[in-house]
Amino acid sequence: MNWTDQYKSNRPLLNSVLTGMFYFGFCWSLDFGEGTKGLFMALMLFLPGLTFPLTTCYYKTTKSSFSDIRKISHLALSVLIYHGSVWLFSGEGRIKYITILAGLLGSLTFLLATKYILKNNISLIRILLTSVLSGLAFLQYEWNGRQGLFMGISIFLWTLINGLTLNLEYRKATYR
Repeated sequence: MNWTDQYKSNRPLLNSVLTGMFYFGFCWSLDFGEGTKGLFMALMLFLPGLTFPLTTCYYKTTKSSFSDIRKISHLALSVLIYHGSVWLFSGEGRIKYITILAGLLGSLTFLLATKYILKNNISLIRILLTSVLSGLAFLQYEWNGRQGLFMGISIFLWTLINGLTLNLEYRKATYR
């Protein structure tokens, strides 16, 4: 099996690794100085809420396609979920372990929206397991200090964990 076939059969996972690496580097760059903070804040307003579903959900696969209303609803809800998670995340330092709750709830609500709006056949057990692991991805950020490097690692892990779950569903839908 060549690289093209590997990519086609694992798009959500490979794209989540690539976007996760981008966000890791971007978050880590915050530790290098004040110059990137403005760009970081401007891009992070909407970018993850859009890039994650666009690179992992594949609104049109070989076995299914979705109406424009479902696609737009899912994207809009994804952005709202992301903003809600960032709002929770902003409680860091005042509320102990709030970043873990933000990661857990962000994953949970995104996967539930994907299950019900896009009609993906993700089991509730898999959604709960993925959500717990997504929350735990932020544990080292809480323990090791609130630095860009640790935030980048946490966001990379969150993206990877959720991308893996969506990749499993993508493979089921594509290769039925």
